[in-house]
Amino acid sequence: MFAVTTNRDEVTAAEIARIAEVGRAAVSNWRRRYADFPQPVGGTPTSPTFAWADVEQWLRANGRLGNPPSGGPAEPVPGQNAPEMRMVAVPVMQGATLRRQMYMGQVKLAAAVAGLLPPLRQGTVVDPDCGLGAILAAVAGELPPTVRIVGQDPSTIDVNTANRLLAEAGAHHAEALVGSPFGEDALRAYRGTADLAVCLAPGRLDGESENWASELHWEFGQPSPADAALGWLQVCYGYLKPGGLAIVVMPYSASVRGSAKRIRAELLRSGALAQVVALPSGFGAPLSGPHQIWVLQRPSGRPSYTVRLVDLSETRPEDVPRDADGWERVYADRTLTAEVPSIELLDEDVLLLPARYVEPPVGDLSRDYADLRDALARAVDDLDVALPVFEATASVPFPLASVVDLIRAGALAIVDKDTALQPGDVIIPAGDRQFDATVAGDPPPDRPDRTAGEVVRCDPEQLDPYFLACFLRSGFNRRQATGTLGGTFRLDLRRCRVPRLPLAEQRRYGEAFRRLTEVTDRFDDAAAVATNALRTAVYGLTSGAFLPEDASGITSPQNGTA
Repeated sequence: MFAVTTNRDEVTAAEIARIAEVGRAAVSNWRRRYADFPQPVGGTPTSPTFAWADVEQWLRANGRLGNPPSGGPAEPVPGQNAPEMRMVAVPVMQGATLRRQMYMGQVKLAAAVAGLLPPLRQGTVVDPDCGLGAILAAVAGELPPTVRIVGQDPSTIDVNTANRLLAEAGAHHAEALVGSPFGEDALRAYRGTADLAVCLAPGRLDGESENWASELHWEFGQPSPADAALGWLQVCYGYLKPGGLAIVVMPYSASVRGSAKRIRAELLRSGALAQVVALPSGFGAPLSGPHQIWVLQRPSGRPSYTVRLVDLSETRPEDVPRDADGWERVYADRTLTAEVPSIELLDEDVLLLPARYVEPPVGDLSRDYADLRDALARAVDDLDVALPVFEATASVPFPLASVVDLIRAGALAIVDKDTALQPGDVIIPAGDRQFDATVAGDPPPDRPDRTAGEVVRCDPEQLDPYFLACFLRSGFNRRQATGTLGGTFRLDLRRCRVPRLPLAEQRRYGEAFRRLTEVTDRFDDAAAVATNALRTAVYGLTSGAFLPEDASGITSPQNGTA
């Protein structure tokens, strides 16, 4: 994690690069290429500083302003801009909107974990990598003050924020400490004595401690760097006393990655793995997912060698339980939960996938399929459209204007893609292959979908949005707008060029583009209905809900004999 550590008066070239979300070489190129780029006001010839007010004005005028600098990580206010759990390679310096979104995703994961807590009346709960304390705060809200809750994190800033959050939540006997199990372990005294360990497993093992592999006893096998979550799972397990539980949020990859097969097998052979919960895709977004929750128990006697597998992967995120009663209802539902002997999971791949062992009931698909057939018939009838006809002409080069020129002229602006869309906004998908721009209709969707890379808003008195979207898609722009960031090729919107044409002429091109997209949109809608119908029909046939017809149109018997 990092944060800009300068004041608001002056910034370095490196900080400008971070703010504009480009490489440092790009800032050097701007200084050489653009005469209006601000001149240094301090620093040294090799490390100059620039007046932030001038830089901000230049970045904004050129459509390159990302996140403004701060004096350090923004300190969240619980209940308002509440803190997010520390994630590897995610900068602290983020917009308030993204911070709120990340925190809300982590709150969902933390609430699901807190709902799984045993009825602990006294004892100790530890979190070996608590970050800003989202899980600690959720646990503290569920357990009585007689339970001691303690976490650690290598970041002093994160620890201070976690402690403030715990204090404001009214948590007693709860604190976060500076430390790491791979170095100065502030929780060392709790090794083998904790009643409960909780954690959102980080995606890395602490590389700064070169002897981490020898310092820790890996009870189920030493993990590779790619399987860091399984390392943190064992860290949590190491704090447990006999009978203690570890509840850990794990990435889906931990259940299927081939390099982790040996560790999964040892978890099953030992009888330590008690439960695996598959969460819905997107639960906890925008954290990368999907996620699972693994529950381990250090045996105090002979293990049961049975794993409870819970499949919530097809459940709506809002229906994931947040309390013990909700989880008990899920456990009682045989369409969501299965008790599977460990030996049945010890096959060649040792995959921990609840969906393999939980079979949902087959409902009455006949009405759904009939509705889909009717919808497809209507969609096909609606395809009675034709592509527009164009007059062939000699190719004449257009006078061109860059997107940067249009920004400076006020003809368009690049807006925050997290803001509400307006009719006519041009949406450009993320990616590095082409500018497949589309135009938001009326009414527009509340937000662009996740594939949106940038959103452009046109001044309708200067620039027609359909005209802009059409020419952004041109092969010329695909070739000319290729830039680099850290050695990776990408398409840079600011490099694009569009013709300088009168507004009336723009609208002629824009109307032609709109008619073209209307035709393709109708075909896309019909294809989507057909795909849904195919999926429903295949499910019906393979689940026994549907019987196929033979060549004469007579339905075959259930056993397949004509």
